[in-house]
Amino acid sequence: MHAISQAAVWVKEPSVDAGVVIVTSAALPKYMIDKLHVAIDDWDQVAYLVIKHPGELMLDWLHAGSGATESNPNATCDASQLLRCVSKESFLLDVEVSPLPGLTWLGSVCGHKLRVFEPGKAASSDAAMDQQVEAILSVTRTLAKSVLQERCFT
Repeated sequence: MHAISQAAVWVKEPSVDAGVVIVTSAALPKYMIDKLHVAIDDWDQVAYLVIKHPGELMLDWLHAGSGATESNPNATCDASQLLRCVSKESFLLDVEVSPLPGLTWLGSVCGHKLRVFEPGKAASSDAAMDQQVEAILSVTRTLAKSVLQERCFT
């Protein structure tokens, strides 16, 4: 894991080929975080970002936006620093563990396309969490495929 912010950590940093960034809260069970990491480890088209302190990261972004001026329209914040290395054509896949989406604002930071995935009720067994991980990976495959198709045909 590579932290460039106290509020977030790259579990798997984006490569130049990354078409999807899985974004989860640190509230996602560690078992699922680890399973996702292992599943995408050799998949160049997918990166993985875990947000440890979503509220703190969002406040930093809002503060930077309110401090933007004509001479400095892009006041930097941790969120923009985290996402600036991600291609604009890439999707952010926001995996929400809470009934109230808490990370959807990340799509607005640098203008990335964002899709929300809600795995449903918190799984209580490893088998149930494995099913949720597979569902996340299925959505990831679909998004990665659409990015690859778009890149090939444009």
